[in-house]
Amino acid sequence: MVNFFFLVVYLFFGDTLQGEELFYILSAHCIINIISHFSLEDNKVSPLFLFYAGVIAINYADLGLIDQYHSGHAKISYLIPKYIDESAHIWCLSCTCMMIGWNYNNKRSLPPIAVNVTSASTLRIIYLFLFIVNAMRLYGAGLSFLSGPVLKIYALTNSIGIIFFARLWAKNDIKIYRFYALSLFVLETYLAIQMSFLRYDIILPTMCLFAGYFIGKGSLKYLVSYRIIPFLIIISLYSSIFKTLQNNRSKFYKVIETLLDDDPTKPKVNNEKENSGALLARSSNLGQLTNCVKLTKQKGFYNGKASEPLIVALVPRILWPDKPIIQLGRWFAYEMSGAKLNDPNSLGANNSINMTIPGELFLDFGYLGVLIGSFLFGAFLPLVWNAASFYSSEYNLPGTIFGGFLLLLSIADFGADLQVVITLMSIYVSLAVIKRFGTSKK
Repeated sequence: MVNFFFLVVYLFFGDTLQGEELFYILSAHCIINIISHFSLEDNKVSPLFLFYAGVIAINYADLGLIDQYHSGHAKISYLIPKYIDESAHIWCLSCTCMMIGWNYNNKRSLPPIAVNVTSASTLRIIYLFLFIVNAMRLYGAGLSFLSGPVLKIYALTNSIGIIFFARLWAKNDIKIYRFYALSLFVLETYLAIQMSFLRYDIILPTMCLFAGYFIGKGSLKYLVSYRIIPFLIIISLYSSIFKTLQNNRSKFYKVIETLLDDDPTKPKVNNEKENSGALLARSSNLGQLTNCVKLTKQKGFYNGKASEPLIVALVPRILWPDKPIIQLGRWFAYEMSGAKLNDPNSLGANNSINMTIPGELFLDFGYLGVLIGSFLFGAFLPLVWNAASFYSSEYNLPGTIFGGFLLLLSIADFGADLQVVITLMSIYVSLAVIKRFGTSKK
């Protein structure tokens, strides 16, 4: 009933409220849902619960960006200030309809993919495989010849491995699992520092380690214990150097040199303020949403054109080896800039900007598309989450892979655009096939 109440508020009063007011209302809406979640008999961490927290974080980032704009310090070139209010309205409607869709389908599931791996020797082999395969990345060895869902799973193997073994460690308090989790965590963090061009990759292993640990503990009460202190310290340090990381991508040690540089002849910069502002801007989705609104004002609704490439994505690459790569983010960057695809100086030439799911739905079909599309997307998510049977057993390896992926997605509004639906279904089908053949009688 809470979600329907707020949906009525957004529908009847959303277009009369300012963007800041809508962000505050939506944050209060999510806080009420979080409090209600604690009162449930089954109050385990789920993608929906993390979605509430993620929405609050994004709202905070959007409010920070608006404040930076009003104070004249905003540096996001593609924010369209006059469409902030309408974008906030779209965001509130979409989030609420996703929540309603999830709760509508909460008890339904696709066929489960759970397979328990309990053998100590098998778990040791899995750990060695993860460690060796990912360590090979230091020498330029990878599995780039793979394509489709298999490559997506490979890209997440170490992160999901950290969650899997951290969960086993917290649940069973066995030292070998602690060693597996921590060594994979150290390896993945080192790889990110040495090789990654994405700042998010540096903090991802930390998020996976603590997520796996607290999930393994099995109760949300541990989130307000002393165990959360190391995580908060790491997040604080990360946010304090975020802007500097942007200017020294793939050169992590340059970041340290920059932060420690005390040359008195150089002008001083408030690094703390600059870095925290950069983290806020990076977490915000307001720039993308305002551009979606701008494009519909200029060109009208796209009537499916923005999502049209997803039809191609439905065809397996094994049946179409030359299938073009789906790059909705790069298409959107070109569309925002108004440049042609072959223009090397355009915004899209070196950029990929996510439309966001509500932005893509609005771009294609307007408010009706946001309402119906967000509800259907929200109703789809519990089908795949329940199929993972994430909490059936801490030894459920496929369920941890798929469920862990969903948990990571949920913090960031479930994905950059609707292509995530194809990704989720392709991974689910792959794991279902593995289960089918892996558990069949010999």
